[in-house]
Amino acid sequence: MKAQSIPSLQTSPRQKRKGHERVLGILIGCLALGFLVLQVLPVAELQWMVSFMILAVIIWVLPGIRGATLTISLFLLITAVSLMVYHHVPAQEWFSSLRINLTLVSIILVVPLLGIPVKTGGYVEALKIVLAKKMNEPHFFFLGAKLLTHGLGVVLNMGAVSIVSQLTQASNIKSPRLVATAINRGFVTTMFWSPYFAAMALILSQIPIQWSSIVLYSFGLSLISILLSLFLERPFIKTNIRLDKEARVYSAEEVKDAKKKVAELVFYLVFITAMVLLLEFLTSSSIVFMICLVSISFPLLWCLLKGKGNVYWREWKDHVFIGIPRVKKEIVLFLIAGFFSGAFVHTDLSGPLVGFIQQVFGSFQLGASLFLAGIVFLTALVGIHPIVPITIFVTSIDPAQIGFSQEYFALLLLGSWGVSNTIAPATAVNNLLANLLNVNLIDVSIRWNLKFVLLMLLIIPLYLMAVGV
Repeated sequence: MKAQSIPSLQTSPRQKRKGHERVLGILIGCLALGFLVLQVLPVAELQWMVSFMILAVIIWVLPGIRGATLTISLFLLITAVSLMVYHHVPAQEWFSSLRINLTLVSIILVVPLLGIPVKTGGYVEALKIVLAKKMNEPHFFFLGAKLLTHGLGVVLNMGAVSIVSQLTQASNIKSPRLVATAINRGFVTTMFWSPYFAAMALILSQIPIQWSSIVLYSFGLSLISILLSLFLERPFIKTNIRLDKEARVYSAEEVKDAKKKVAELVFYLVFITAMVLLLEFLTSSSIVFMICLVSISFPLLWCLLKGKGNVYWREWKDHVFIGIPRVKKEIVLFLIAGFFSGAFVHTDLSGPLVGFIQQVFGSFQLGASLFLAGIVFLTALVGIHPIVPITIFVTSIDPAQIGFSQEYFALLLLGSWGVSNTIAPATAVNNLLANLLNVNLIDVSIRWNLKFVLLMLLIIPLYLMAVGV
């Protein structure tokens, strides 16, 4: 008689890793929950508890990070600790500094939930049908991909990059440069105005202004970016287009149904943006708090009305157990960057920085603007995420001391972050595009965007001065 094999009671390495990632996803997700609780009940005991959770996340994730992110994170962390110790900063300030970028991290954690209705509602296929023929025209192809990434990026964030990249495959136009530049610039310029981006969350949490006071100026920057992109890429559009396969033809009924779906998607995008604007007008709560509430509640309500409550639950679990662990490196970098900026402020190194700007530039507003934007640009170019210099600037510089209004300062930082993100080889969007399109990372970031970035960095302060912000 053949002996029956006994199943192994040991857990496989893959199962252990999966369980490890699930627990980590829950722990990191609790940071967003901690932020929401602190907005309602800002007591010292809860603040300490959230700070300890942040410390636990850093200690857990940091040993598993590799490459440039690890180097930058360790440098910032060691420098921050050294500065805190040297200047005898109280323990309470250490833990307070750990929470500086908690609002930014909370946005990163909850905003992807807004994408659940988009991913599960059949809207992506509808867009492919509606745009099938028009996407074969080179100028529309470039502008359409840029605008589509811009619009979807508001709620899908990085997910918009993958989706639009897939949609462009339905076109006869096969040009990695056009696809990459359109998607890249469409995505990063969403940072100029979207309340659902981490960049805006950081700025609004540190500068006492309302989103509604800068959003129209931000739209202007986005429009300038679109026009400049089209102007710079026109020679390439005309001379470097390669046509491939025949476009698929859809029936009139398919097109009609798809248009209804697209209209529904547009309504969804406009509605959630309008909801934030309305809540900001009606309440005194922080805009980040309201965005978190909208991001959690509205997609659930949308899915329930569509009879897809089970789909929402499945996507929510995937986000916690799979999606959140995927961004653990960025989460830790952002938390450490906040801690570093706290050390920078508490050690009063911000004074010499402000003094240098005052002494060198005086009332020369354009010069001071280009100096700050140039720092963000150069650090991004060498692999340092824009979050690092932006966090330092927004937490340590009083805009009035260098002759800026609060709105001008906020828009300058948002614009510098967004534009510099385009050229940084280390950013997630450039690496994702390089992999999706199978092209060189330096081409995607520096080679194809250098002229655009330099011109935009010059245009941003000139535009802000012209409109009188």
